Amino acid sequence: MGWLRRFLAKLPAGDASTEFIFVPSIPSSGVPGIGQPIQSDTCYVELYLESLRLTCARRFASRFHGVVYSFVSLAREGEAKASLSAISKPEKLTELDKDSLDRVITVSKQMMAPAAYRGGPISLEFGLFSVKSGNLLTPIVDYITRVSSTAGISYVGAIKPFLPLLTEGMDLIAGQREDTALEVGIDMDIELSTGCVAAIIALPKDSIDTSRLSLDSDRRLLLDGKSLDCGYAVFSLRSTLQKHDYGEIPELRNRFAALVAAINNAKRKDALDALAAFRLATVASPDLVSADAKALYKKAKSKYDDAFPPGGIADKSAAPDISEALSDIGLYD
Repeated sequence: MGWLRRFLAKLPAGDASTEFIFVPSIPSSGVPGIGQPIQSDTCYVELYLESLRLTCARRFASRFHGVVYSFVSLAREGEAKASLSAISKPEKLTELDKDSLDRVITVSKQMMAPAAYRGGPISLEFGLFSVKSGNLLTPIVDYITRVSSTAGISYVGAIKPFLPLLTEGMDLIAGQREDTALEVGIDMDIELSTGCVAAIIALPKDSIDTSRLSLDSDRRLLLDGKSLDCGYAVFSLRSTLQKHDYGEIPELRNRFAALVAAINNAKRKDALDALAAFRLATVASPDLVSADAKALYKKAKSKYDDAFPPGGIADKSAAPDISEALSDIGLYD
């Protein structure tokens, strides 16, 4: 469980700040991966913040920051559910003032890198906060956004060690009720069949006809073609067939490095063993869909075949000098 769920549970029942509408699908164009099918073991899912409008920050007399929090849980092959979290203070949300409240900020900020979809619902906690700028909270906001940046928008293993720090940091910020305002937030399970654009709107349920909502070319939220004048956050859950950070997965990167070392030392048997180990690592990787696992092994095998053609290599001096890392292999070329 992430942090926002606990925060929302502590709010008083009927608190006006929790009156949000969630719209799971909004007509849009120009957002990659929207409308593309999402099926188990065939694609990856990624999360983007698209646009937002702040209103709760008007209670602050000074400047403020906009802080975005996300926590995603989804099924992971052969393991417990994957948890991915991110905290962002995009440049456009830094040191805002009251004059910024009436404008929509287009961000299109990636909050979760492509994660292999294994079926079932995606649990999503998503929150947008306004945080008063000052000596107390600004250093904490800066710290947790640096921690999140260090963890990276990457694969599950890279983020996991940082999750407690992100949770504790947000707990400290939200605990300062006089200086922190929740603009919008949700905690829910989402069933996906295609990539979609969704929105959280700071209005009471049933107060608007959500079928009349749309996005303009700048991804601003419109009602009957006119800009919505309340607080909101628009985000997308996108379908993609490519995971470009595959080269950063430790078990795959290390196995490939062993193969390269054996090839450079003209050791056919060691290279063959290393290739077999690499194949098993790709097949077993919970971070890759099956098509990418097979394609990655095929790329590595071509390196082996080029290095050891029929007849083999007689000595080390005749071996090729391969220095590329796994990320250079060109999986999607």
